[in-house]
Amino acid sequence: MFKSITTTMMLTFSCTLYANSITWLQVDFAPYYILQGDNKGQGRDEGVINLLKNVMPNYQFNIQHVPSSRALHELKINDAPTCMLSLYKTEQRKKDYFFSSNSSTIGLAPTIALHSEVTQSLNVGSNNSIYLKDLVFKHQLMLGKSMRRSYGEQVDGIINNIPSDRIIVRAGKDSLKSLTYMLVKRRIDLIIGYPGEHVYLQSKFPNAHNLIQLQIKEASKTVKGYIGCNKIDGTGVFLEHADEALMKIKQSEDYQSLMLRWVPENLKAALIERIK
Repeated sequence: MFKSITTTMMLTFSCTLYANSITWLQVDFAPYYILQGDNKGQGRDEGVINLLKNVMPNYQFNIQHVPSSRALHELKINDAPTCMLSLYKTEQRKKDYFFSSNSSTIGLAPTIALHSEVTQSLNVGSNNSIYLKDLVFKHQLMLGKSMRRSYGEQVDGIINNIPSDRIIVRAGKDSLKSLTYMLVKRRIDLIIGYPGEHVYLQSKFPNAHNLIQLQIKEASKTVKGYIGCNKIDGTGVFLEHADEALMKIKQSEDYQSLMLRWVPENLKAALIERIK
């Protein structure tokens, strides 16, 4: 009898701990997760997870590193409560994952990186946005992009219509780094990516100081990410608590600082307006 009661208590205690434990999937994707180098641990999304941890003491946060190519698959098949911090919320993804109601991150939409003297020759100020279609069709500039990356329906439509001799596509995990090197060496005229990616990668090249970013007029101004979790017992309740926690941390200077950490100076004002 005593043994039976003890076993039941141990199982109950174990299940309680398990229910209050959340595994966060992280990928090697700077500057959102920085897993190595001088800026290790200073990724934007890593920082937000730490802020959530501080205001959710009833939950134990565990970290699991996975390849970016398998992240969504791992999120779906994990048999423990598992989440990713910043995912696009789409109708298709809602079929496979639970999402937070409040956004967990906000950032600027994809931008164009190019040499500052090119903007001067086109009479474009550093705080301005520009039409991507004008750059590639009117001014005949060579664009570089990463393979299998989407930048929104309208921007993707423009890119898909660029002649093959006016675009360079690179595959692989370090594709944007390779394109940034080509841009620094002036082998291409402009590249497309997210502002934080540009800032982080340009910091790795000593001759990238004269590169500048411009917003794309065909793109939305900002993009929001949401916490996405696998559909198993415990994650629905966790997301309810996470929504409350997000409301708290998003009012803090620490959160705003994280959102701005990897944003170029000439575009920070555009994001500050939308964070508050």
